[in-house]
Amino acid sequence: MNKIIKIIVLSSFAVFTNQINAQNSYYNPTHYQGIFYGQPSSARATGMGLTTITLGGIENAFYNPAAVGLTNEKVNVHLNYASGSQVYKGGKYPFLGISYRVNEKLSVGISTLTWHDEKNSPWSTIIGAFDENVERRSQSVYTLVGAYEVIPNLNIGLSGNYLVDKAVENNVTNSEFILSLGAVYDKEVNWIKSENVNNQKIRFAGSLVNALMKNRIETTYQDFLNYRDLPIHLTLGTSYHLSLPFTANFTKNKGFFEGAPNAVNLSLHLQYRDVLKGPEKDVVNTNHEENTAFGIGAEAWFMDLIALRMGYYKEDRPNEGPKGDGSRWVTHDKRGFTWGFGANLPLNRLTNGKIPFNSEINFVTSKLLNEYGSNYTLPSYFTDKNFLFSIGVNLKFVEKNRRVKQI
Repeated sequence: MNKIIKIIVLSSFAVFTNQINAQNSYYNPTHYQGIFYGQPSSARATGMGLTTITLGGIENAFYNPAAVGLTNEKVNVHLNYASGSQVYKGGKYPFLGISYRVNEKLSVGISTLTWHDEKNSPWSTIIGAFDENVERRSQSVYTLVGAYEVIPNLNIGLSGNYLVDKAVENNVTNSEFILSLGAVYDKEVNWIKSENVNNQKIRFAGSLVNALMKNRIETTYQDFLNYRDLPIHLTLGTSYHLSLPFTANFTKNKGFFEGAPNAVNLSLHLQYRDVLKGPEKDVVNTNHEENTAFGIGAEAWFMDLIALRMGYYKEDRPNEGPKGDGSRWVTHDKRGFTWGFGANLPLNRLTNGKIPFNSEINFVTSKLLNEYGSNYTLPSYFTDKNFLFSIGVNLKFVEKNRRVKQI
């Protein structure tokens, strides 16, 4: 009897969820959820209000191609994993990227970022007249990027990005190629005149994702056809950096802290993003009219070994309330505080050069940013999981002539 009751309850939930999906418009600006509107490929950026374009590394190169030119190491390997979404509850976001510094001015990299929906999600795939639940959906982007220092402290970046959508498992329902441009400029400043304040620097950054301005794509499955929008993101950002003296008695004569600078490096990051209209007028969504985003993030690196981060993110979306067909937006503005932490592990020094790289590890373990409307009650599926986990591991390979000598 208990088994029968359980089956009835689960069946009722499935029917209820499908009815909500049919009667309400779940606001989702693009079907590339895990790439354009999901978790970024950097746990560091996630903890700092999603301020991606003023941060260096291959993990941020999709958002700003010039970011790959901001790392000094010859080779970097970055792995990032994020899990959590308010609307797509079981969404996973794996990332892998590798960058290589060719010479003092040129850096190149390659990466892949993927979004996987949870298995047997209650969401259905809609392509024209096709409207069915599928086992699993995914989207991926494969990026080839390069950055060049055209003048001192000014890096210009260009990336080619191949997007693949599998709205039905094992079937490519859409594929597109987009170009992106980016720039980063650093300038030394002396705004705070004090003997204890050093290494003051201001950074300006800008990027245009989908620079070819293609804002409409075709999604196909068998004989079904659907037109969807493809976002065009213009992002501007700035950051300010400085160093202050810092000493801690417990670090003395400790191997992990040996040789670490007695300083704390502080930075403040600001970022603004807008969605541009594009040339095609008959796109499905008009999100460019109301979709902007603002992020602010702060970071403190103690002795260049331990980091603490926090931030705030606000993304404007269409106003909640009834639509013309009687349905509602399920999500409203996306907003909330973020925080994270990290550490640099000097593995090369601690092993006397036996391990050929150092490692940076970053974590985010916090609540998801809120993006629900407030004038209706959602099914428990959307409200019973509200936890974001993200981890990023960066392997910074050390050149042989810079490694610690064997004793």
